[in-house]
Amino acid sequence: MMSLKTLDALPQHYAVTLGNTMIISLEGEQADSYLQGQLTVNINKLDDKTVRHYAHCDNKGKTWSTGYLARFGSKILLLTNEDAGARTLAELNKYGVFSKVDIVDGSSEFNAFFVSGTEAVALLSKHFPDVSLNEADSDGSLISYQSEHGLCFKTDTAQQGYVVVLHQQASDDVTANIAKNGLPCYSQSVFDAIKIASAHAAVNGSTVGEYVPQMLNVHALNAIDFDKGCYMGQEVVARTRFLGKNKRAAFSFCIDGNVEVSAGDTIEKQLGDNWRRAGLVTSVARLDNETHFMAVLSNDTTPQDLHRLADNEAVTCYPYALPYSIEQQASNIVKKRR
Repeated sequence: MMSLKTLDALPQHYAVTLGNTMIISLEGEQADSYLQGQLTVNINKLDDKTVRHYAHCDNKGKTWSTGYLARFGSKILLLTNEDAGARTLAELNKYGVFSKVDIVDGSSEFNAFFVSGTEAVALLSKHFPDVSLNEADSDGSLISYQSEHGLCFKTDTAQQGYVVVLHQQASDDVTANIAKNGLPCYSQSVFDAIKIASAHAAVNGSTVGEYVPQMLNVHALNAIDFDKGCYMGQEVVARTRFLGKNKRAAFSFCIDGNVEVSAGDTIEKQLGDNWRRAGLVTSVARLDNETHFMAVLSNDTTPQDLHRLADNEAVTCYPYALPYSIEQQASNIVKKRR
């Protein structure tokens, strides 16, 4: 596995092994109806050609996990990070005992990669002959390509590429071809940095179960269907939108050096000559010469606002401008009065 100094040093063609990605698999005659009552997106409208961002919340609307949602054959797959995935898997199984659905950690059945560049994508042609460099659908969903070997979909990250989920044998074949073709191959931290630089938020460590989805900007990634009906935390998520209660958002930072930062660390903001608590780090990706992280802060934060790590006051940084709008459009849902 190669190391990487900075994201700007990424070559034109490369692969990333997503060894720290948890793949949760749901299967059974009631898998759809059960998951419909759990996630923020409409499972009933999810087809096998579409991948969605999702959020999974507790009954108070606090986010247990975010990630990708896809169909594969008779299974529904959730791709998320290990901390959040462990919580989501446990909570899904807690309530799933009352439904005809099998919910398992499918990480031993599947391996995941991120590939970027035409040479890297060409390695997928054996397993996905129809794959092409399509953009995301106009509704913000991601196009999925499937075969007996697995599925792949083009991400909406700043560094364009495909997330690939493969059965073990096909995964071994792709791994061998990556090595055979001399394609640079990196560890999960590179893809995590790409997602952070793209302002795709995740929760880790002590921040699991701390924020409503809108504080993580997931509505900007088309990860909430406000007209889908009831699900865990739906009342809080809807109220946050309709009453305009959300005053927080997730912002990306990049600091020089491989710096010790962890999810749950406090970020402070400079106000005049003083520093005040601004929010918490939710995700981190450390490369050789730079560290990327996201933190949930006041949603009126600007790229001109100077911040620092509370536990390392010498490290100061400015947030990146968000690559999307976090303003929530007025709802087209008509509330009926009795």
